Amino acid sequence: MNKRSTLASATGLLVSLALTACAGGPSIPESRTPSSSPSISRATAEARTGEVQRRITDAFPSGSIATNDTGRWTLLACSDTEVSAGGGASITLTREVDVDATYGAITEALRGDDYTSATTTTRKGATRLTVTGQDDDQYLITIYNDTRTVQISSFSPCFPGSLTDE
Repeated sequence: MNKRSTLASATGLLVSLALTACAGGPSIPESRTPSSSPSISRATAEARTGEVQRRITDAFPSGSIATNDTGRWTLLACSDTEVSAGGGASITLTREVDVDATYGAITEALRGDDYTSATTTTRKGATRLTVTGQDDDQYLITIYNDTRTVQISSFSPCFPGSLTDE
C-alpha cells in the first residue's frame, strides 16, 4: 500500500486497527502495493476476505471459541484509484489453546490456496501469525492465552474505488 497521506485514510486505518494496536499489534499494516491481478469488486473482495477469515477461525481447536465478533469493513487507500477493505474479528476463547499448534493448523488450512505465513513477536511479547495471499490479502492473527482473546485483522486485495465510497 502506498503511504497514507490524507487525514481520511489515516482515520480509517486507526479505526480498523484500534483493537490490534491496543493489544500490542502494529499501528499500521505492512506495506502493500496496488493489485496487479484483474480488478475485483468491493463485494467480491470483502466476501473472499471474510471467507478466509472464517477458515482461520475454523482452524482453532474444537470447542475453544466462546464468541466471535466480526467488525465492519473500513476502506484503506492502496493508490489514488484503488482501495482495500480492512476488517477483522475479536474472539473470546473458552480455554487456553496451544499457540504454535493453532498457528500450524491455520497455516495448513490455507496452504492449498498458496497462502504463506510467518510468525513475529508483538511489542508486548505475544507471537503473531501473518498470513498473506497471492492477491496481497493479509491476515494478522494474535492469540492471547492470558486473557483468552484472539485478535484477527484482515485486509482484502486492492480493488477500484476511493476512500469516499460508501
